[in-house]
Amino acid sequence: MYNYGLCSTTLSFIVILGRTGYECRTRIETPPEQDVKNRSFNGDTLITVDNLEKRYGKVHALRGLSLHVEKASIHGLIGPNGAGKSTTIKILSTLVRPDSGLVSLNGIPLKEGARIRDIIGVVPEFPGLEKTRSAREELEFHAKLYGLKEAGARIRILLRDLGLEDVADRPTAGYSTGMKKRTGMALALLHDPEIILLDEPMSGLDPAIRKQFRDIILKLKEKGKTILVSDHDLFTVEEICDRVTIIENGITVAEDSIKALNGLSGNACLELEMREPAAAGQLMEVLSALNYVTNISKRSKGLLVRVRKPESDFPSLIRTASANAELLGVRPVKQSLEEIFLNITEEMKNV
Repeated sequence: MYNYGLCSTTLSFIVILGRTGYECRTRIETPPEQDVKNRSFNGDTLITVDNLEKRYGKVHALRGLSLHVEKASIHGLIGPNGAGKSTTIKILSTLVRPDSGLVSLNGIPLKEGARIRDIIGVVPEFPGLEKTRSAREELEFHAKLYGLKEAGARIRILLRDLGLEDVADRPTAGYSTGMKKRTGMALALLHDPEIILLDEPMSGLDPAIRKQFRDIILKLKEKGKTILVSDHDLFTVEEICDRVTIIENGITVAEDSIKALNGLSGNACLELEMREPAAAGQLMEVLSALNYVTNISKRSKGLLVRVRKPESDFPSLIRTASANAELLGVRPVKQSLEEIFLNITEEMKNV
């Protein structure tokens, strides 16, 4: 019954149990209540995860993972398959119990699951909709479970804003992937949550629907919502997210704004334009000997050089390059989130 997917029956079951005071008997080793409050909520951070551990038998899914999401922001959670993204979303959704660690949402510790479910909306990768029900009927059903009275107006607004009015009364069995995703989003927003958790929201969507979803997510931020997005679509993550957390093998390897991540070890690039590009091979040999240079590649007009620390390494690199070749120009190069992600995860493999 607790398998992830947040199908309507599973979510409903959890809501009912939460509101009737059901408590899972699995023990969670968390810091004392006072520590949770002091460490997890400072007025700016709405989601706090520290030293999170989770095992599935012999599989160590999370190995001390940390995550901090600022209020009224869009935060990306990225990593390769098996890194622990879905497990993290499941734990924040109160669907899975961690083995240990500190977790709080808006200052509420994870053990207060009913309170957390009141303030979160979850959009899974595959919304488990009842095939015989329409989007309107799904919303009406869940409104009753949430105890929402006179929810008709709210439902009409959601159907309109998410572009579901024309199919609102058709069985969801005939919905496209985009329609099902939008219905899942409507269900997540029904009770007007403060925090929205999105697991692979862009998977299976065509470009036009992806743009619609990006616009919906950005509008939610404008309304003051806090959004955590786990997605393999790094282009979308880069486009909409204020900050990102990169995880690998269940641990956090980087967390910051994309601009700041550009300056992490091995992720600062400088393009050197040479008067004689044909001599790039000779300059490459000289620069490769510098201990702070992590990668060099040839470009049509010269070289692209990656260094460890731009503030201190760029001046030294330029001096060395100028002494060994005639440069026409020097230009810092901003990397895409995909390049940053690949560089950081590759560095982790070499540690």
